[in-house]
Amino acid sequence: MIADIEDIVKTVANRNEAEILRADLVNILKNGLRRTKPTSPRDRILAGWTAEAEKFVKEKGKEVVIINADKGNKTVIMRRSEYDDKMRMLVSDESTYKRSSRDPTSRVQTQNNTLVKMLTAKGYIGEREKRALMCYSGVPPRLYGLPKVHKDNVPLRPVVSFIGSPNYGMAKFVSSLLSPLSVCHYNVRDSREVAELVKGRVLPEGYRIVSLDVVSLFTNVPVDFALGEIDRRFSEVEPHTKITKEDFLKLVEFCLTSGYFRYDGEFFLQLDGVAMGSPISPIVADVVLQRLLDETLGNSRLRIECVKKYVDDLLVFVHEDDIEDMLVRVNSFHPKLQFTLEMEKDNMLPYLDMKIHRDEGNVLSTTWYSKPCASGRLLNFNSGHSFSMIINVGRNLVKRVRGLTSKVDADVNSKLNASLKKNDFPPKIIRKLLSEHDRQRPSGDRVPAVEVDPGPFRSLVHIPGVSEKMKKRIAKSTDVNICLVPAERVKRFFTRVKDKLPDGLCSDVVYEIPCRDCSLSYVGTTGRLLKTRLQEHERSCRDPEKNKGLTSLCAHVSDTDPQHSFAFENTKVLDTHRVYSKRMMLEMLFIKRNLPRVVNNRSDVDGLSNVYAGLVNE
Repeated sequence: MIADIEDIVKTVANRNEAEILRADLVNILKNGLRRTKPTSPRDRILAGWTAEAEKFVKEKGKEVVIINADKGNKTVIMRRSEYDDKMRMLVSDESTYKRSSRDPTSRVQTQNNTLVKMLTAKGYIGEREKRALMCYSGVPPRLYGLPKVHKDNVPLRPVVSFIGSPNYGMAKFVSSLLSPLSVCHYNVRDSREVAELVKGRVLPEGYRIVSLDVVSLFTNVPVDFALGEIDRRFSEVEPHTKITKEDFLKLVEFCLTSGYFRYDGEFFLQLDGVAMGSPISPIVADVVLQRLLDETLGNSRLRIECVKKYVDDLLVFVHEDDIEDMLVRVNSFHPKLQFTLEMEKDNMLPYLDMKIHRDEGNVLSTTWYSKPCASGRLLNFNSGHSFSMIINVGRNLVKRVRGLTSKVDADVNSKLNASLKKNDFPPKIIRKLLSEHDRQRPSGDRVPAVEVDPGPFRSLVHIPGVSEKMKKRIAKSTDVNICLVPAERVKRFFTRVKDKLPDGLCSDVVYEIPCRDCSLSYVGTTGRLLKTRLQEHERSCRDPEKNKGLTSLCAHVSDTDPQHSFAFENTKVLDTHRVYSKRMMLEMLFIKRNLPRVVNNRSDVDGLSNVYAGLVNE
């Protein structure tokens, strides 16, 4: 909370106003923490449920895996042995993955940085982009699986967490350059666009509504074919970049062929396909599917009225006599790209989160649809989130359901009522949300929105009744937009299914190193890999007299007789934060809290306002 406050205060240019704001916010926080409120029945119930969940996780945590489902916003509890068996089955696919005896991170990082230097040397990018793309503390991507509860035997969908990996920045950079290729007549942005396209459309006699779904699209994208297709369409990318075709294809090839991950302590190379989780995967898969549709459906004699695509879900209006031929054509394009087909039943077909209906006279209409695998869970009205966030969740549901429904009637309102009621929204609030939407103008009468700069955004830990007051006070001094972040999250009950990185491979950390010969310790911070920073500490301690001015850690070694040594192997990570200013504030807070039990100098906390003194130890 203190780190959040300081980050917000820094947005105020006037120093005196900033100090007044800081003091006011700390005062609000102190009063809120000291105020004792009687526990409400709701709080007691939630506390009981929390204790029950904690007990279950403590007793069964090693036997089960608690994880989100692939779709439907469901929570899945499965036996650990079952999860492990299914994950091993995934990585045993030798046509897609290959075990590696070594960690490829260093090699991939070197390849990435070589390409970045090439881009800089040729004037394609500036120093700012170079700093963003260079990687010095990459960590291996990690594989985990999400249960497909809507499929028989509940298979796992492989997902690779790429954030922090050596090729993550380059993949984001290249995918942004490839974005012009995603503009095509097949693609739709969302289900709302499909609803607008379908509403009132008359389907010719003899035509049927069908959907096609690609089987495991990302892992089956043929990389060589994708590279060839990007090569063929480079003329569409060329106007948006200074990079030559030859050099651009080098970047794409690197992103598509340097895939690897860590699972259960082992490393695997991705031989083909693209990983779900890489920034470049969606656009590459899209480019491949566009070519497939052009070749199989676009230039065919099949009687097709419409083809639309959302990621790997295709909607097609096709003559009933051509359906079988269409399926054969798309499944013959490439052996790795196979489709399943679903036909309309009883003049209706589910697509995305709506149903497309064929009404009298073959006129099409849509209604909102919740799939059988959907949990129906929203942000519960009794959750610890801010009231405004909870209301916005309900408001967005009403807007979405009615927006996807051609004719809003009592049945639609009944479904909305049931969904909101299931998530503990009070009847009065539900009525207000429904009537509020009724009062809005029809979309055709809306005045075009004027684009306004919303100003900077900052986060603030949500303490009910306290953060709201702080937010109002902040609004008087700065135009910063405050996002309230819950202090407690259900996520803490979930199983860590990604490989836990050793502390040495963590970055953006605040850490503590204990002295081996006394009770003192050293607190520091680094944005690089912790092991890299510790190696620097160890080297500086070899000549502590010469390096005593570098850190108080060296000074402690130099000033003790006989010389003390630090137990680097027992280094502890105290906290992590990617925002540099917040991490520096956290370092000062840990030093201040532990004085005089740390060797750090008192000058190390000079940047910490005295206003926080009373809060540091609370």
